[in-house]
Amino acid sequence: MKYSKYVKLGFLIVVSLAILFWGLNYLKGNDVFKRNNYYYVVYDRIDGLLESNKVTMNGYQIGQVKSITFDPSKSGNLIVTLMVDASFQIPVNSVAQIISSDIMGTRSIKMGLSNESTYYKSNDTIQGAIESDLKEQVSLQVLPIKNKAEQLLSTIDSAITVLTVILNEDAQENLSESFKNINKTIENAEKITGDLAEVMSTEKASIKQIVANIEVLTNFLNSNTNELEKILKNLSSFSDTLSQLQVSPILANISMASNQLLNIMEKLNSDENTVGLLLNDDKLYLEITALSQNLSSLLKDVQENPKRYVQFSAMDFGKEYYINTSGDVSSKNIIFKVHLISSETKIPSNSNMFDGLGKVEEYYANEAYTYLLGNTSSYSEINEILQLAKTKFPEAVIVAFKNGQLIKLEKALKTLR
Repeated sequence: MKYSKYVKLGFLIVVSLAILFWGLNYLKGNDVFKRNNYYYVVYDRIDGLLESNKVTMNGYQIGQVKSITFDPSKSGNLIVTLMVDASFQIPVNSVAQIISSDIMGTRSIKMGLSNESTYYKSNDTIQGAIESDLKEQVSLQVLPIKNKAEQLLSTIDSAITVLTVILNEDAQENLSESFKNINKTIENAEKITGDLAEVMSTEKASIKQIVANIEVLTNFLNSNTNELEKILKNLSSFSDTLSQLQVSPILANISMASNQLLNIMEKLNSDENTVGLLLNDDKLYLEITALSQNLSSLLKDVQENPKRYVQFSAMDFGKEYYINTSGDVSSKNIIFKVHLISSETKIPSNSNMFDGLGKVEEYYANEAYTYLLGNTSSYSEINEILQLAKTKFPEAVIVAFKNGQLIKLEKALKTLR
């Protein structure tokens, strides 16, 4: 079968156009017979990046810039389309960084790979970055030198100003006076040195004696090191014992005792009670004196004539009080608690000191921390708690509170009599 020359010519033209199309794309770095993936990167600026610029990975070209367009959202950003060989997979979180590929400032894209195990798919968007250009790098290197040069110039200027001030007539006079004073100081130092030399020569024996005494003292201290250590240890243990003494409860007891003494003295000076009347009322004193005389006469008559008083076997004018340990004073708003310990420093509630006692309450007063156990209106219950507390705190005592205020235990116990 024969083809006409027009068919051959048309076939030749088609083949030539195909070869031309392939050759042009090949020269641009786009091989139409190779499978490629397309990725997108968003930059706010591209600093001279052009289409067909290289895309490299570890220095090896894996693709090129396909196109550069503006963001349709009119944000001013640029969208760069990368055409990458499909045989190269790009991990997620990799960065496409615009860099300078040569000294002439030609731009390319360097793919910084991440360690992720998943990869971008075709048409995904990759994170972008821009490397500082040569101008910025030079500026960063030159800026410290510039700052140091400015500081140096300011220092030189200050030095020249100082020299100008020094070289005037007044400053020269001051310098001359200063040198004179320095010479006088040197002369005085020489005199002092001479005096010291004279003292050393005249008091040489005394100085030797002082040095000998110091040596004896040093030897004594060296020979009695063990005794000194014992003394220091005893002082340390004594100071530790003093620091562990509970001063706050003692001071509180002294304050309570002084208050009680004041109350007693007030009652003694008052005419409203028997003791006060005995001390202040002369009439009552005379009557009591007469009564004692009558009692003496009566006792004497009883001794002489006992049969008159046989019908009286005994006389009891006393009065006894009993505490109802099973009673409850909740109606009086009185609460009994057990005082464990007082300390100037705060003790943690989870301290080993309180193990096995239950919930311990902290009460701060008179610049001291007081720790209480129990909270009941029953005296029998607080006694049981007291016995438990004494296993760890032998000095534990019962205290009473009324309406949240500390009161005397004797006053609280009157309600149980």
